[in-house]
Order: sequence, then structure tokens, then C-alpha cells
Amino acid sequence: MSGADLRRPAARLRLTDAHGLGIVGRTLLAVAAFAAVAGLSLLLTERWNYTLTSIATAALWAVCLNIVVGYTGQLNLSLGAFLALGAYIGTLATGTWGWPGIAVLLVVIAAAIAISFLLSLVMFRARGLHFALLTAGLSLVTANVLVTWTDVTGGSAGISTGGPITAGGLPKPLEIGPIVLSETRDYLLGTVFLVCFVLWLTTLLLRRREGAGWIAVREDEWLAASVGIKVANRKRVAFILCSTLAAVAGVLYAHWIGYMTPGMFGFANASFDPLAMVVLGGAGTVAGPLVGAVVVAGLPELFRGFEDVSILVYGLALLAVIMASPRGVTGVAEWIRDRVGGRLARRRREEASDD
Repeated sequence: MSGADLRRPAARLRLTDAHGLGIVGRTLLAVAAFAAVAGLSLLLTERWNYTLTSIATAALWAVCLNIVVGYTGQLNLSLGAFLALGAYIGTLATGTWGWPGIAVLLVVIAAAIAISFLLSLVMFRARGLHFALLTAGLSLVTANVLVTWTDVTGGSAGISTGGPITAGGLPKPLEIGPIVLSETRDYLLGTVFLVCFVLWLTTLLLRRREGAGWIAVREDEWLAASVGIKVANRKRVAFILCSTLAAVAGVLYAHWIGYMTPGMFGFANASFDPLAMVVLGGAGTVAGPLVGAVVVAGLPELFRGFEDVSILVYGLALLAVIMASPRGVTGVAEWIRDRVGGRLARRRREEASDD
């Protein structure tokens, strides 16, 4: 062994880097979060597992939307269209066509990438509110197609993963190779896994040139373009990634519910609510969509027993968050952290000066 080898420091497993918690640390955190939910689900009743699955589903939709809304600053209201795309293809493929789960996912991913790419060629010619109107129109048109295209979608009657509604078949599980998702707990773990994966992927991209381009576009499109960033391409990549992940989430959601109707992908449920989660929790942050999902999807569950006042309490809670901080719940938490940290720092400086 040479002297240079002896002087070289031993390799260490680093959990942090210049940006804070490193990718290794974030991977371990995601694994620990998934393991914690898996252990907790064994102790909970079916009702609580169902409630957690509802919140996890909302969180998955929110973290997908946060890629476009939070990191590139584009007001995207088309999430419901791609959720419906994945859900209806998944339902038809399983219940009517008898496809295996791997084939369903591959077809959904390919369809979402192709459709979102073609749409992005037109939609990103608009900016600001015009872009928001285009994406909202896409969701509204999709909902109308689901109602009127009765030969394929079943119209208002809906379709089932168990086959045609008239046949009365039981919903079928989602089989992805050796993995079979049939119980509520299975879908809870599958949804939490996807949430962890999306968060891990976005934190990885934010440390690369692609993510830096997203942030630059969000802060100032003209300045980003002046330094050589291809603004349209950065928006397009974020939109395609968001839409594809949403379509996969739609497949999982469809098999969990087992029965699809157009109303489940209406503008309010599938496009506006996820946007509210991102904004209330804190757009452009990792924890924001998760917090927003707990607020938007969790509070109604907590107050479900108080039917007379549940809407009032829920609305007051949302209003309080908006008035307290335009940056959402995470903005409130950061403000508290800064205030407490500032006081502790001043106290340490005063103690040091006294000594």
C-alpha cells in the first residue's frame, strides 16, 4: 500500500451535505417512515386503516401536484384529468380486459407521458391565469367525457374492477407480479410507498440541474431565460412528471375503491382539493403537501361525528391557517422556529457577554 493510500481518509456514510439532510439520509428517513406506518397499521382497526388510506391518498395527490405548483410556480388545475385517466384505464384493464397489473401500469405510464407531452406543446404557450384556465378546462372536459362516453366509461352509472356493473362481480385486487393488493391495509402501504417514492424523487431532482431550473423558473422566468435556462422545457418536464405520477396514483385509487364514477373526478374533488392541500400546507416545501393533506382530508374525519357543526369548524380551521400565514402551515412552523431560535441565540450571546 502506497503512502498516498495511507493518507487518504476512510470513506464515511454521510447523512447530511451542504443542503442539509443528504440523499442517503432522506432515503433512510423514507424507509423509516414506511416501516413506522406498516407497524402502526397492524395495531389499528379496519376503520382507522381506511381513514389513514384516505389521508395517504390525498397526500399522494398533493405531492404530485406540488411538483408543478410548488417548484415551478405554475397554477395547474388538470390533476383530476390524469387521475381519471389512470383510474379508468386501470379499472377497464382489470375488470373488462383482464390485463395483469404490470401491463396496466406500463400502459398508463405510456399514455400519461404521451398525452401530457402533447398537451404541454400547446398549454405552455400561455402563462399565469391563462395557463390555469387551460388546465381547468382540461379537467372539466375530461369530466364531461366520462359522463357522455357511456359505451366505455359506463356514464353516470360507473364501472367496476369486477367487470360490467350488470354482471355484479366483486372488485378484483391489483396484482403487480408477486405483490397482491386486496385489503385496505395493502392499499395503505402501497399508497404510503408511493408518497415516499415521490418525495424521494423530487428531493433528488431538486439537487440536480433540473430541480435548480424549476426553482429559477418559479422565481423569475425572464431572468432564468436570460442565463440560458430553457424555461419551456423545465415546465414541460415538471408537468409530464406530475401527470404521470398522478395517473399511477389513479390506478391505485381505482383498485382500492373498486368502483369508479365521473363524480369522483369532478373539478372540486380531484383538482381543487389537491391545490388547497399544497397551498395550505406550504407550496414548494417537502412537508407542506403532507401537512395540507392532513388538514384538508383529516379534519373532516375528526369532526365527522358532529354533523351540525363539522363544516363550520372545518371552514374556520382553514380560514385561520390562511390568515395566519400566506405560506401555509409550514410557514407558521418556520416563523415559530425562527422566533424561538432567535431568542435562544440572543440569550446565549448575553450569557457569553456576562462571562
